[in-house]
Amino acid sequence: MATPAPHSIDAPHTRSPSVSTAPSAAIVAQTNASDAPTSASLADSFVACSPLIRVDAAKQLVELDCMAVLETGFLEQYICLAGTRDHEALFVFEGRASEVHAAMLLAGFISQAPGAWQEVASESEAGAMQLKAIAPRGSELEIEVRLADGTSHPLEWFVRAAPIGTPTSNTPPRRFIFGGSKFHRDRRTGVERYVADGSGSLVGLVTFGDETIGALEVIPDSASAAQPMWEVWSERMPPMGSRVQVRITGLPK
Repeated sequence: MATPAPHSIDAPHTRSPSVSTAPSAAIVAQTNASDAPTSASLADSFVACSPLIRVDAAKQLVELDCMAVLETGFLEQYICLAGTRDHEALFVFEGRASEVHAAMLLAGFISQAPGAWQEVASESEAGAMQLKAIAPRGSELEIEVRLADGTSHPLEWFVRAAPIGTPTSNTPPRRFIFGGSKFHRDRRTGVERYVADGSGSLVGLVTFGDETIGALEVIPDSASAAQPMWEVWSERMPPMGSRVQVRITGLPK
């Protein structure tokens, strides 16, 4: 697959609604392999991309240091950037989404496009419009969380269906796609910015359309379009502030 043209990715301060093409391999330059990781799990096969990110390209594995931030409530994110969607995410990553994207490229993953919603003409009602789900495209992933006690669990293990309404499934989204977020060009400055660096959408549960990694199942991000269904499985979450390691691996094609 051809490598797209390089882009600048200075982190934005606010989320912008318009976006351009998917991010390029130029964001690899944003990582600093000389930074020592904080985790003691770093083995000879890992390369440190930042103090919080490690890559094992031979095993197609990316490891992140994250922190638990929620024990109760509805969810829209599995993992967000610290200080963004903390009130609706299980864990936060205290770095940049573009750094994670760079690590994913180093590990050999391919990003194409995040999931999206498109307004189209209704097939059942003349003159009406409806939302059409567009699935994310990119490498398919498996994500697990290693707790401080040494146990590991799939990311979705920390989520359950809320005891209200009629859920279509009791199993939260467990298949993930490296969509790669998007770039937005500032009309005033001409600078292109990696959208997830501003929105905080690192690993999405619902589909905002700007996630670096998103669930394969496209779930509306508005309560008016779909009833909130997923909540924190409180009894399974580590205490708030606990450090965890998130491991991202590829699935066989």
